[in-house]
Amino acid sequence: MELDRILNTLAQDAEGFRGYMSLFSHEDPDSATILTLWQDEEALKKSEKDVFARAIQKVQDSLERAPRIENYRVFSTELFQRPQ
Repeated sequence: MELDRILNTLAQDAEGFRGYMSLFSHEDPDSATILTLWQDEEALKKSEKDVFARAIQKVQDSLERAPRIENYRVFSTELFQRPQ
């Protein structure tokens, strides 16, 4: 997905960026959720005006509908990778 690649590229150098996940819908192959992780609310708000706005501008013509932004506070998380 082009938006995923562009967001990842732009966000890598953004202050406060901590990571991201791209989630693709099983029901709708043209639908995706991109979850970005930020150090604090200030970094998040800045990213909406800079990183996200620039990414959307680059892919706007290929989107079927306008993206929806939702903000959440992280309650808990545990990410790990099992040895293979």
